[in-house]
Amino acid sequence: CTHAWNAPIVGRKRWIFYPPGVTPPGVHPSPSGDDVCMPISIGEWFLTFWNEHVRRRSDPDPGRRPLECTARPGDVLFVPHGWWHMVVNIGDEDGGADGGGISVALTRNYVSGSNLPDVLRFLDTRVGQISGCRDRADAVKPEALGEEFRRALLTHGGEDEVGGEEEEEKKSDETPSSERRGRWSSLLREAEAASRKGWSCAAWSDPPPSEEDVECHGGGVGTSVLSKAKGPCSSNAGGIAGGGFSFSFL
Repeated sequence: CTHAWNAPIVGRKRWIFYPPGVTPPGVHPSPSGDDVCMPISIGEWFLTFWNEHVRRRSDPDPGRRPLECTARPGDVLFVPHGWWHMVVNIGDEDGGADGGGISVALTRNYVSGSNLPDVLRFLDTRVGQISGCRDRADAVKPEALGEEFRRALLTHGGEDEVGGEEEEEKKSDETPSSERRGRWSSLLREAEAASRKGWSCAAWSDPPPSEEDVECHGGGVGTSVLSKAKGPCSSNAGGIAGGGFSFSFL
């Protein structure tokens, strides 16, 4: 449920986006999002589903059409949460000495006031989809991440994002730390209330408890993408991505 930004340093990146609630061709998520079946490589997706993608560019509803762009060094691309996206590294325009086919970029995921309610709801109701903290013994456990996130937000929310303690002292007369923390506390309360009402993004839904899996590629039951990503990548049965996916989802 996080937003992200991506800034190419060397080489270009071709991006394809599908809006929240609009699944890319060849991608089959379960209602909860716990399971997804999709081509195991970008090349397979282009070979199999490119024509359908081109057709969808002309969808009668502009809000359902995919978006595409090419990001170059000097650009910063915003990736909103809930959007399916695919990236193809296409190297430099001239293919010359500045890098040839190499592609290097900086990226960061983050939470803002616009997606905080969905992040809280995700941490509370989608524990099985939380990744990035399961393979380190010192990491916060997925089931405790929601509480830790809230604690950190209230503990550090009163500090300026840039400047640290020195900046804190400079502004102490203008905006007391307690006042800033009060604003963060208010923001969290409002986000908690919105989170309890439901998802704000069309990409998410709360299906009946019985709808756990998704059938794909000839009727087999899909394996959890997260489980696949955390386990050995020796088997890609059923079209589930092992080492890398054709489409990603925030």
